[in-house]
Amino acid sequence: MGTLFDLKGEFQALYELAISEDDDQAFMDTLEALRGELEVKAGGYVHVIKQLEMEADECDKVIDAFKQKKTSRANAVKRMKEALIDAMDVAGVDNIPAGEYTLKIAKNGGLQPLKIDSDVPDNFTKVKIEPDNDLIRKALLDGEELEFAHLEPRGRHLNIK
Repeated sequence: MGTLFDLKGEFQALYELAISEDDDQAFMDTLEALRGELEVKAGGYVHVIKQLEMEADECDKVIDAFKQKKTSRANAVKRMKEALIDAMDVAGVDNIPAGEYTLKIAKNGGLQPLKIDSDVPDNFTKVKIEPDNDLIRKALLDGEELEFAHLEPRGRHLNIK
């Protein structure tokens, strides 16, 4: 894959270290060495950041394509197995020798499936209690002191335009 930006010299080295997961210390040392003359170096940083963002986006596309491929294959396997089960049911057999394989219909293990047909009485339900984050946040913002919660400082991020 070609690069989105023309990375040269020290920024190419930074890029190579950024994509390598082997040597975090070398990456941090190179990053520290490039911190001088911030205004001059910032453009190089942005080139590396943009290249890495582009590659991450491409990875997402490849991952999505493989997820679709996996789902398609899994669905095909399910349809084929269901067709074999149907054919075996019609033939009235539970076991078929098929060359180096043997096909055998077996009942699923684990818990027997449960279907709820109507409203469930209260004595057959359970209640899950969880914190009401919105209410807790509002109380803290209103100046209330709570011994079980506090507000953390907001994070920061870098905008590149």
